[in-house]
Formats: sequence, C-alpha cells, structure tokens
Amino acid sequence: MIIKIDFGDDFIQYISCSSKVGRKINCIQGDFIEWIFDEEKNIEYWALENGKRIHPNYDANALVEWLNNVRFKRGIAKAKLIRNPQLEVKKTVFY
Repeated sequence: MIIKIDFGDDFIQYISCSSKVGRKINCIQGDFIEWIFDEEKNIEYWALENGKRIHPNYDANALVEWLNNVRFKRGIAKAKLIRNPQLEVKKTVFY
C-alpha cells in the first residue's frame, strides 16, 4: 500500500507498506508521535541547539524506522520510503 506523508509547506514523501499496516496508519499515528517526542527512546531525530535537544526534526524516514523497528519489528513485511510511487496512493497522513 502506498501512503502519502504530508508535512505541510509542500513537503510530501511516500512510503510503501503492507496493507495491514496501511489500514492501521491513522490509528497508530498517535503512537508514532509519542515515540518521536520521547527524548529517552529517540535521540536521532531531535534538533540540537548548543548541545541540547530542542525539538523533534523528522521526515518519513523516521516513520519507516519506527514501523520497521519499533511498532512491527516482528513482522516480515517492512515499510520503505519511495521516491516516485508507481501505484495509486491509498491514504494520506498529515504531520
């Protein structure tokens, strides 16, 4: 399933994932937001200022990492970032 990730300001990325994950993407969006804002679990996607973390700074790669390694780490089907979707976008998620 192709999902359009819209970050606003004309910044759009696409991910490919299993239909099972795609159908749940709106429901699990809140869990991703909790993870991305948790400084203890996630330090890679935080912007730094004077050596201190100030806010999350992420794109669709962070969502793909979270889907593959946190939320559905035991699953076989993995999400991935895609540049130019060849198939129809089935869902849109806004961040």
